[in-house]
Amino acid sequence: MAVIAVILFHINQGILPGGYVGVDVFFVISGFLITSIILHEEDQGAFRFVNFWLRRIRRILPALLAMTLTTLVAGNVILYKGEINNLGLQGLATLLSFANFSQWMVSGNYWGPLAETSPFLHAWSLSVEEQFYLIFPLFIYLSLRFFRKWVAWVLLLVVLGSALLFLVGIRTHPAATFYLLPFRAWELGIGALLAVIRFRAKQPLPTYRLLSAAGLVAVLICCIFPGGRDGLSSLLLIPVLGTVLVIAFAGGTTDMVTRLLSAAPVVYIGRISYSLYLWHWPLLVYSRQLAQKNGEAIHPALLLTAIFAVSILSYRFIEIPTRRNNRMVPVTLLLLLVGSGYSYYLKRGTYSEDTAAYNQTVWYGNRYRVDPHFIWPESVQKRMTGITVLFNEDGFAEDAYAQEGILKIYGPPNPDIVVLGDSHSEMWAKVLDEIAQEDSRSISFFCADGTSAFFPIPPENTGEGSLFFTAEEKQAFDQARLRCLETWRPSLVIIVDRWENIGSQKETEDLLRYIGGLGSQVLCIEQPPELYFEDKNTPQYLTYLHVLPEDQVKKYVACADTDQYRRGMELLDRIVADHPNCTKVPISDLYLDGGRVWVLDSHDVLYVDDDHLSYAGSLKAKDRIRQYVEACFDRNR
Repeated sequence: MAVIAVILFHINQGILPGGYVGVDVFFVISGFLITSIILHEEDQGAFRFVNFWLRRIRRILPALLAMTLTTLVAGNVILYKGEINNLGLQGLATLLSFANFSQWMVSGNYWGPLAETSPFLHAWSLSVEEQFYLIFPLFIYLSLRFFRKWVAWVLLLVVLGSALLFLVGIRTHPAATFYLLPFRAWELGIGALLAVIRFRAKQPLPTYRLLSAAGLVAVLICCIFPGGRDGLSSLLLIPVLGTVLVIAFAGGTTDMVTRLLSAAPVVYIGRISYSLYLWHWPLLVYSRQLAQKNGEAIHPALLLTAIFAVSILSYRFIEIPTRRNNRMVPVTLLLLLVGSGYSYYLKRGTYSEDTAAYNQTVWYGNRYRVDPHFIWPESVQKRMTGITVLFNEDGFAEDAYAQEGILKIYGPPNPDIVVLGDSHSEMWAKVLDEIAQEDSRSISFFCADGTSAFFPIPPENTGEGSLFFTAEEKQAFDQARLRCLETWRPSLVIIVDRWENIGSQKETEDLLRYIGGLGSQVLCIEQPPELYFEDKNTPQYLTYLHVLPEDQVKKYVACADTDQYRRGMELLDRIVADHPNCTKVPISDLYLDGGRVWVLDSHDVLYVDDDHLSYAGSLKAKDRIRQYVEACFDRNR
């Protein structure tokens, strides 16, 4: 029932909104079963670490290897080339049992776009269990050796400590809390604690039909009505305790829960549940990828049939023959080495789609950025393959008001126009520079990747930096921006941000009030509409989608139109409404056609990724922006 809940949730979250709690049920069951096995063997004097781990290898690795190798080979054919490196990394992480760490560090939020497109996302929970299997036998063995009478209390302390970490973590470090064993150990530990209590009783606990039924109902209710946000909440205690009640108190021929869970079809699904869990997610991811590429979705019923068919074959021809066959261990370990080598090969390779059909796609942003020690991560560098990134180190002039050698500005001192913002300000910088030069006005840029235009006044050291600033450098940068504004008192300040990343209007108030006090006008440029395919290289992904150029033809793709984007646009409207010296420059209408976004104008690609315009794309709004700039200077006269 737990695996069906997870599959239905992954097929369509609307079917079973809380189906993800099936994984929490898995954890409790695993803790209970593994501890029961260890205690039974220890009691018989037959427990051996090597035997335990060999059984885990035979039970887990063969089917996992088959799924991983198949997913790697299929992904190399099906996936967009820009995703192959990450496919290799995730495959390696899956085989070596650190998929939870790699998903946490690379994909982040389990519900985020990068996670949803990873065919190995589901392996995070397998890695949590495998790490548990590696550590827990030693823990329980030492506890039995030195604290035999107190094993239950020792386990209870572990459960309570992990639960406390979990409750703190969901508020402070939610992504780590979701993926990592220390924050999840309480769920496995509760199952283990039940196993110890049941073992000490030397017989099954009494059957209580009402309690077992209440446990099952609790789990089902949580599957239908999830609590909390992003799968993290203290309410997860409900399905965990519900699972404990079912394991502890179900039994007997008259117990409804026992009869339900003992029904032949349910038992068979339980037998193939491991294969179901292994195969369902890559099949779903690849089917969605093909549907996105071909424009035709696969019916959920057909998908479910395929998932069951592949899982039955995996169970029949991989799990059953290898589960108790010691001769398969060397073969399995050899295949593990082969799979790891192939994963590493994919991770280290260079892959790109052919973008020769398009005109050169240019990004001028790096010419205007002022980050003190900017180096793009390797993953970003690979993602920019096929896009011409222009630098101009000679264009930087040291800011006399900042720390020497650390902070710089682009442009002359005492300018008519100052530009503040993150990478979106870099996106417009070339066009803004051209407008200023053509109108004989001076302009300077304070543009920095991942660093908002807005900051508290007076500037503070919050202990947190930004993408390419340490906390100290960020404070110095804010102080430099503030001093320059105060000294220069420019006629116009242009603010450009990815507005959806600003948490609240309160974050904008200090700077806008300060600029208003200087008598400067403010232009806030609207965020362009976002593309549906998330953070991908647009020229390459258009090639992958076969959106190819035609002379004098405009081409469009679907708009993302996310809640975050809409909130950002609403925030911008409130900001402008509340500050008389602020004006919004609307540009999204230039790129939208209904729910579609203009991405290709003849042979020119208008975006470099899902939310940044190329130089060709920014030129489409140049005349609109010029009108607003000139209107501001007219008002100042």
